[in-house]
Amino acid sequence: MSEFTHRLPHQPWSKPSRNEQEYFHREEFKSRMANAREREARRADDVRRRWLEAHANHCPKCGGRLEEIRTADGKADQCPNCLGVWLDQGTFDRLTHPDRPTDDYLTSIFRDVLLQYTTGKLSPGK
Repeated sequence: MSEFTHRLPHQPWSKPSRNEQEYFHREEFKSRMANAREREARRADDVRRRWLEAHANHCPKCGGRLEEIRTADGKADQCPNCLGVWLDQGTFDRLTHPDRPTDDYLTSIFRDVLLQYTTGKLSPGK
């Protein structure tokens, strides 16, 4: 027979062992850490979303509001303050794609600049 069958109603239960207490403390700590990680991930996502909303359609150079312009090969964004032109990836790929004819003046300029920049012959301007 086990000790539970011999226990009388007036006898108190024995205290949990040290190992049992450590186990439950460890489990509670793991649960708190998981909750803290989830809160931090939600906070980081919220900060990233607010940052993107605040900086969307702003010039990376001067912070001015970008205006969309249409080109023959697609669309681009231009800053009215510094007159910088920003291309999205699709437009940039169409302009610099190697399958295009080499006599395209703008494509050849982009290719030359990219080649010089990536090889270190051209330093980024200020």
